[in-house]
Amino acid sequence: MNTKTLLSYFLWGACAFHVIVGLGLNVSPAFPQVMADAYGATVNFTPAFLYIVKPVGAFMLAIGVMAGFAARDPLGSKPVVYGLVVLFVMRGLQRIVFQEEIANAVGIAASRNVSNAVFFVLLAVVLAVLYSRAKKGESTLT
Repeated sequence: MNTKTLLSYFLWGACAFHVIVGLGLNVSPAFPQVMADAYGATVNFTPAFLYIVKPVGAFMLAIGVMAGFAARDPLGSKPVVYGLVVLFVMRGLQRIVFQEEIANAVGIAASRNVSNAVFFVLLAVVLAVLYSRAKKGESTLT
């Protein structure tokens, strides 16, 4: 499998995740709890907080749509690809920089936070490497 195909699959995965979460946060009253459980968070879902997650869901849906367009033409979608790289790096850094706030606000343990941070940064690195290699015309990752 060539790197351009792997890049496209990666972007389709980002598309699917962001569309599902974006829609879920906007249409399902139970979905925010599912996401909190997945992240290991303990959240008090007040009406105000449930409203706040809806705009976040809208942004996630928009990111998913952009990732889907990028998946169709990954080499012609440099701004979207690098936008996703920045997003993943920022999400990883937020986990480290705001670790104490996250623990106090939603009870995510430091070890879980670090694991999540590493995951997000790895997503950024994989995406950047795939894009760079595909752009150079490299056919495989080896």
